[in-house]
Amino acid sequence: MESTRVVWDQTDGVGVITLNRPDRLNALDSTTIDELNRVAEHAWNDPSVRCLLITGAGRGFCSGADVKEWSSAGDGRMHEDNWVLKMHRLMTRLYRMPKPVIAAVNGVAVGAGFDLALVADLRIASANARFAMAYVNVGFCPDAGGSYLLPRLIGSARASELIFTGRIIDAPDANALGLLNAMVEPDDMMDAAMEWATRLAHGPTVAIGLAKENIRQNLHLSFEDALRNERRAGEVCAATDDHREGLAAISEKRSPEFTGR
Repeated sequence: MESTRVVWDQTDGVGVITLNRPDRLNALDSTTIDELNRVAEHAWNDPSVRCLLITGAGRGFCSGADVKEWSSAGDGRMHEDNWVLKMHRLMTRLYRMPKPVIAAVNGVAVGAGFDLALVADLRIASANARFAMAYVNVGFCPDAGGSYLLPRLIGSARASELIFTGRIIDAPDANALGLLNAMVEPDDMMDAAMEWATRLAHGPTVAIGLAKENIRQNLHLSFEDALRNERRAGEVCAATDDHREGLAAISEKRSPEFTGR
């Protein structure tokens, strides 16, 4: 897939999306979001992609919305509305992706860039990464999912603090808050992220996707409804080749070789 602002690569079942506007700390303009939506749709529909990894080129993961583009547009409000609709389509696609999504946060993740990291299932960050819900600094509120995602990860009180103040937190603080699954040295970050992604890509993709769906849905349900969701998911898993392979591997005392089917 030809692109300039978003680079796509695929290896060993892992689709890698790299935001490629390093001169703008990978800020999200409309064109970039269009390209992200296109590659995310490809990742969803291609069965050979069994895990998605998102990272950024250069010093930043993503500095959020490209407000410079908004101010240069003829009708800033109309442009902003258009940007939001596209961003919401992307975030929903990543949130509902029936495959695991990993954010490899190599540097600054601000505003919508922070939200982009939050929508991933797992976050691995460089020790020099920084995070900020910086919307308030421009007289705005989260508009790319942050007010939904952040409280579910760290609780409403701590999320409110970060959203109301817009303060920057470093990777150790983010790790202490429970935002990260791993924090590694900068030179080791992509290797560590690829190791995680490859492990998930070699797993039973249908089962992982259903577990992801239940984790997302069951936060809002009663225990009994959650059990019904688990039963439904189990019925789907029971019919997969990977479930049969897993059982065979146990009886044959070997490691399973899952195919994602």
